[in-house]
Formats: sequence, C-alpha cells, structure tokens
Amino acid sequence: MADILEYISTWSVFKWVVLVLVAGFIGQFGRMLAEAIIAKVRLRRAKRDSSPPPDNQQKQEAVAVAPEETSVPVLPSKPAVDVEVPDKKMLKAMAKARKKEAKKKSL
Repeated sequence: MADILEYISTWSVFKWVVLVLVAGFIGQFGRMLAEAIIAKVRLRRAKRDSSPPPDNQQKQEAVAVAPEETSVPVLPSKPAVDVEVPDKKMLKAMAKARKKEAKKKSL
C-alpha cells in the first residue's frame, strides 16, 4: 500500500484535479451556451408564428389606407362537419362495461 502512495506524485494528482475542474468548467459553460441558443431559437419561432403572414399584412394595410370602406373583410372559416363526435365520457363508460363483461366471462 505504501508503494502505491509513493508511486503517485503530488504533481500527478494536481494535474488530474486541474483537468477535472477545467472539464467541468467547459461543460457548464457549454451547457449554458446551448440553453441560450435554444432560447433564442424558441423566441424567434414564437415571433414568426405569432406575426400574421405577409398576405394578411397587405390586406390590413389596404383596409387602413381606405378608411371610407365600412365593410369588414370576411375571413374563411372551417367547413362545417355534419358527423357527430361521440362523447368521451360515453366512450369511456362503454369501454369499462366491455372490460367488466370480459372479466366476468373469463372467471
């Protein structure tokens, strides 16, 4: 055991400690840099998604230029769907009833 402690020099230990600290320092700041870049990208995407498309801007400018027009531009709406959507609670209750029946049959 004493031979191992004599083999390990103080300089070797110091180099390893410094190496680990430098790696931790670089890793921490690399992580912070990556988080900052991701935040900027998210902010840019949020701005792009929240701003109206260029066609809408031109329409808005045209409306602003001609204030004497009192008609409001009609925006296209979603087409009406005649298909009924089943109630989620009803579907859940039916699934639960089927499960109970399957359990009774298996016993």
